[in-house]
Amino acid sequence: MPLTGIIKKSGNHYVALCLEINISSQGDSIEEARRMLLEACDEYISYMKDEGLLNDIKPVSLDILREFLIDDVEYVRPSSNWFYSESITFEVSASV
Repeated sequence: MPLTGIIKKSGNHYVALCLEINISSQGDSIEEARRMLLEACDEYISYMKDEGLLNDIKPVSLDILREFLIDDVEYVRPSSNWFYSESITFEVSASV
């Protein structure tokens, strides 16, 4: 199941959000945030599959996405304090 994540700098951490299943995580580095998001998505999908709730999985709403992208806006707009924001694609091992 291909998934898309967005990673952004927020304070001293990196925050990651999966768009297709509305799961988030964080880490001290981009790599850790990516790894933690992958693990969280895998666990969530496995749980939802085990419980027979795969049809209840919903993508991120526009309101949540807007909040995610605009929160800490001083870190994402071009300026001397601008930090890299990254979009990633990954797959989880839980078979759907």
